[in-house]
Amino acid sequence: MKVATLNAGASTVKAALVEVSGDRAALLTRALRELPEDGDRAEALAGALADLAARPGDVAAVGHRVVHGGSFFREPVRIDAGVEERLAALVPLAPLHLPPALEGIRIARGAFPGRPQVAIFDTAFHAGRPAESRLYALPRELADSLGLYRYGFHGIAHAALVESLAEALGTHASQVTAVTLQLGAGCSACAVEGGRSLETSMGFTPLEGLVMATRSGDLDPGAVLHLLRQGYAPEAVEELLTRRSGLLGLAGSPDLRRVLAAEARGDERAALAVALFVRRVVATVGAYWTLLSGLGALVFGGGIGTHSAEIRRRVAAGLRAWGVALDPDRNATGGPGLLSAPGSRPVHVFETDEERQIARSAARLLEEGP
Repeated sequence: MKVATLNAGASTVKAALVEVSGDRAALLTRALRELPEDGDRAEALAGALADLAARPGDVAAVGHRVVHGGSFFREPVRIDAGVEERLAALVPLAPLHLPPALEGIRIARGAFPGRPQVAIFDTAFHAGRPAESRLYALPRELADSLGLYRYGFHGIAHAALVESLAEALGTHASQVTAVTLQLGAGCSACAVEGGRSLETSMGFTPLEGLVMATRSGDLDPGAVLHLLRQGYAPEAVEELLTRRSGLLGLAGSPDLRRVLAAEARGDERAALAVALFVRRVVATVGAYWTLLSGLGALVFGGGIGTHSAEIRRRVAAGLRAWGVALDPDRNATGGPGLLSAPGSRPVHVFETDEERQIARSAARLLEEGP
């Protein structure tokens, strides 16, 4: 079946047409449009779908990436009026991402009338984690009333990396145990056991965890309280932590390629930024292998993970105690596939193909039923 996919982010919209047959998914066409910061998003959303040049009758379904499913949506779901109503109620948890996703659903309904639409949630892959991973040490009544849980994000990306590893190994995703790294503008790690998320680095919001392009990652909550007491408004603190921190705050640029180039020129701030970025990744991967009883491969994905041989080299060097060693030639080539030296812990790199993952998930739901 042919599945159109729509990934409406905060600043861009990605669309694709994917041919799905069983567990196999082949990308046919892809489109990208910028979403206006202010104004009507409908034109960009409709334009991305139109760029696919797919006739409505040729499309069996539309799959949507939806960033947040809250506590209710724990797996892909066919979209109806009730689902849209619940998603609208979740907007306060993801105010940048859910409004364009909801608008994308409405636009796709007009572009492909009568075709089923399926929501695939970034949080769903992590929803089955044990309670000790999902909870903060807060009063339980407060957490339950306000939904203050560690939801985890990038779930579609991590699931796609699991599927890619399973394909490379000739096995099923349920046989995969690994630590997956989605390293890009946003960065997260996931401990995967038997194809399922056991632990992940993002929490209540995508701010938690690793150092990112403009997001701080892990931060003592006391630092936020201090900023508030110093007169920063909550909106200013949010702006600081989401748009002015991370690599940008440390080195003056959110682009790791530029930070690495600055380091090579002797920029001490850039060198410190890279060291902090790598240290957080190394510490997290080591902790996750402990949770996995020392088992599992390492999988790199995302713009940085896929394209930066230098970051992969530094992360691998920091994980020598875990038996990680890269083949220099394979790492320089960049895969996709196996990068590790013979006899060492397996390390792989893949393009994070969210479009194929969204299409596969939508097709499975429609073929197997809810």
